[in-house]
Order: sequence, then structure tokens, then C-alpha cells
Amino acid sequence: MNTPKTPQDAATAARSNAKAPAITRRSLLAGTTLLLAGLNVPKAFADTPSAAEAAFYIASSVLTDKRDLSPITSKRIFQILNADDSGFADKAIKLAVLAKANVTGTSLKMAAAAAGLDAIAMKIVSTWYTGTVETAHGPVVLAYKDALMYRPVADGLTVPTYCNNGPMWWTGLPPEVTRMPVNSPRVL
Repeated sequence: MNTPKTPQDAATAARSNAKAPAITRRSLLAGTTLLLAGLNVPKAFADTPSAAEAAFYIASSVLTDKRDLSPITSKRIFQILNADDSGFADKAIKLAVLAKANVTGTSLKMAAAAAGLDAIAMKIVSTWYTGTVETAHGPVVLAYKDALMYRPVADGLTVPTYCNNGPMWWTGLPPEVTRMPVNSPRVL
């Protein structure tokens, strides 16, 4: 049996006796998949909102009395309104400051009117409800399905689109049909 003569020999012997971790094909593929999935994060989720975007979201939540607004839709609305009005970011921040003391839509609307921000407050509310932003260059539709005006009737009516029950709804069987018809000759 060989005994190490120096501390370096002992360290070398210990390293050679240690087992290397086994990398299986499954763990390699799983790690690669996770790495690639992390690289393809959508930009809307990867970016943190600016102070003005966060202020706009707060003001929108209070003005509409809805605490579950979509952050992605909020960001899109803010970008369009900010591009249309160069001072919009400052107005959104002022509305968010007013929203701290006025926690309902009605009270914030009255506070905004007193501060001269009534037109901006109404533009924000109408944009969230209709899903359309009125700009100097014409209307911009950005949230048809997520427009707040459809929430009160969501339990009984679908959003009036060309596709009533979601994408590809017509590929399923119609009511009262139990099987697909035989397609002879096959044309589809």
C-alpha cells in the first residue's frame, strides 16, 4: 500500500479517490431546456416597470375600482398615452399620489377634478373600459377581450368577436353530435 509522502500527494490521492458526479443524458437535457427557457423570457415579464408605469397602474386600479388589472395591458395603455401626450407620465404620478389618500374611484375622481386632472382621469377610465385609446392620430385598439366593459356580463355572454368560444372553437363537435362524420373521400 502506498502512503503519501507530502501533503500535495495526499490531496492528489484524495481527489483521485473522489467520484466524479455522473451526468446523465436526462439531466443534461433538462438543464439545457431550463437554460434555454430562461433565455426566452418575454420582454413584458422581464422588464420591471418604471416609476411612471407603476404610478399609472396604481391610479388605474383606484380609478376603476379593480385591483386585478393586467400589468401587461396597463403597460401598453401607458405607452400609448405617454406617446400621445408628452406630459402624461407626470400626470400619472400626480394621480398616483392622489390615490394614496383617495382609495375609491369616486373620491379619486373628485380629487383629480380639484387638481385639474379630471380629463386625464376620465381618459384612463374610458381606455380601460373600452380597450381603445383615443389619440391625436385616431383610436388605437389594444385590449378587446380584456376591456372592462365586458366583465359585468362575462358569466352569460362572450366577448363579441368573430370567434365566440375562443380560438379554434369550431374544431370541436357541435352540440348533440357524438362523433365526427366519416370523410370519404378525404378532403380535409
